[in-house]
Amino acid sequence: PYPATLAAMQAARETETTVYLQYNDYARRATQEGYHGIAYLFTAFSASEQVHAANFGKILTRLGADPQPLPKPVLRTTDTRDNLLRAAEGEMHSIDAFYPRLLAQIKPEGVEEAIAAVGYAWGSEQQHRDRIKQILRWAPSFFETVARTIDQKTGRYYVCQVCGSTVNTVPAGACPICKSASTNYRGIEPPA
Repeated sequence: PYPATLAAMQAARETETTVYLQYNDYARRATQEGYHGIAYLFTAFSASEQVHAANFGKILTRLGADPQPLPKPVLRTTDTRDNLLRAAEGEMHSIDAFYPRLLAQIKPEGVEEAIAAVGYAWGSEQQHRDRIKQILRWAPSFFETVARTIDQKTGRYYVCQVCGSTVNTVPAGACPICKSASTNYRGIEPPA
């Protein structure tokens, strides 16, 4: 009964799963190249993307679809500078185009749980818009400076297991995106 929502949830699940796997690969490469702050950033964002993919899979199941195993994606990993820029461009595309288009696609069918899940994913990605813009602005010409800055200012990462919100400090009270209790945040360990 919800063809647009089912198609959107399947596409979003596949996209987020691919990004989750890609960011894990980027983290491995950054670790190998000695960019530990960037590796940790990719690890945290990967955990957030995994929450989004799981949420979309749960909605598919609740709507009566049987989420099939996804084909193994072709991952494209180069050096950390290019991976960081590619990831930042992808995140901006998600913020500016992918999630707004997804919301427009599913709103007419009114499946509130799907609308909320897309809103959560979109909101969690918007949290880092300014940081992503700075990476896109400065990393092409001053990558080593950007990498050192990320290394020095990273701190810890925490990801809300309800919506994927990614923060450096667990908020007091509730998640700013999904409003669930801050006890739903899980600390993300830096890659070894």
